[in-house]
Formats: sequence, structure tokens, C-alpha cells
Amino acid sequence: MPELPLFVASASIISFAALVQGATGFGFVIVAAPLITIYLDPQVAIPVLVTIGITQNFLLMADTWRDVRLSRIWQMIVTGVAFTPVGAFFLVTLSAPVLKVLLGVVVGIVALALLFGLQRTARNERLASLPVGAASGVLTGATGLTGAPVILFFANQGIEQRMFRANIVFYLQAVSLAALPIFAVAGVLTVERLTLAAALLPAGVTGTLGGIWLARRISTVLFRRAVLVIVLISAIVSTVSGVRS
Repeated sequence: MPELPLFVASASIISFAALVQGATGFGFVIVAAPLITIYLDPQVAIPVLVTIGITQNFLLMADTWRDVRLSRIWQMIVTGVAFTPVGAFFLVTLSAPVLKVLLGVVVGIVALALLFGLQRTARNERLASLPVGAASGVLTGATGLTGAPVILFFANQGIEQRMFRANIVFYLQAVSLAALPIFAVAGVLTVERLTLAAALLPAGVTGTLGGIWLARRISTVLFRRAVLVIVLISAIVSTVSGVRS
């Protein structure tokens, strides 16, 4: 368990990241991981964040299930689950500084791509979804960034906002649930880390409920842009921290 100042910092980060995900459908690990891994080892932070994220996603699923289209995500779910063990192997074999740099670079690329509206629509969406799911699975196991490639893919495909939010939520939940036993087998999901996740969970739930409330009252597009700027800053911080280490 982190010391009290770090625990409070973690709770604050998780609450804000959960607010982001509640409002947009994505962003919990993308926002939280680069900041928390500044002072927590990725092998501790990633399983904790994924565990908290699963509980939050149940709340979001209850809010978005009417808009989900499983026909557009089931192939990505299958390949994502299949490649998660590959990422978990990297999590337990790569050093913390390398993982911080990897985390920062991936988050930074996704944030920049979304900020500048990078768009190249795939004509064969089902075929294109296979490598997207595989990349997402590897990143899930290694960094907890389950949705990064999928978020960019859906943005490129121009999916309607409500369906975008719902599909992302259901995809994140499916692959995150599959990641838990993989983390346990890899030895990075322990009783101590589950205890930490449980202690931080109220901050995550509070943030998620706030995000669901916020989603109905503000422009998600403007909110998402502001969040992506914050995400980009956190990605730079993570990368610099890893390089210095």
C-alpha cells in the first residue's frame, strides 16, 4: 500500500480518469497509467488499474447497452483476448523504465492522432479489425492500454458518437476480463494489489458516475479535446520519467 500522500494522489488521478471514461467511453488507463507509473512500478499499477476499470465498465455498460453493436467488435474481442498473453510476457520481462517509455509513446501517438483528426477509413472493416484487436491485446497485457488502437480505429471509421462510446465500453470490458486470469498466472495480480485496487475503487466509481452525468450535459467533442491535451502531457511525463530512469 502506498504512503498516504501517494495514495491520495492515486485516488485523485483515478477519479479524474474515471470521469473522463464515464463521459467519453474511454480514457481511464490512458489518462491514469502515465501519471501513476511515475511513482508506482508498472507491474503494480497496470493490474490495479485494469481491475478498477472492470468495475467501472459495468456501470458504463448499464448506461450504453442499447447502442452497442457486437457485430462490429466481436472479431476484435477474439484477437484481443488471444494476444493479451503476449503483452503479459512483456510486462513481466521488460524493465519498468522501458515500460514507462512504451506507455508514454503509445499514449502520445494515440492522443496526437485523435487531436489532429487523423482519419483513413478502412474499406474492409472486418479484415482491418483483426490486426487492431491483436495490437490492442498486446498493449493490454503489457501496459493495460486495452482501447488505444481500437479508439483510433473507430475514430477513423467515423462511427456515430453514441455507438462509438458503447462499442468501446463493451470491448474494453471483454478484453479486460480476459486479462485478469492472465495477470494472475503471470504473477502480477496478487492479493496485495487486489487490496490496493479495492481501496482505490470508491474514487473510480465516484468519477465514473460523475462522467455519466457529465456526458448528458456537455459537448463530448469539446470535452474529449481538452482531455486529450491532458493525456498528451501525461504521456510526455511518462516518457521522460522512463528515459531518466
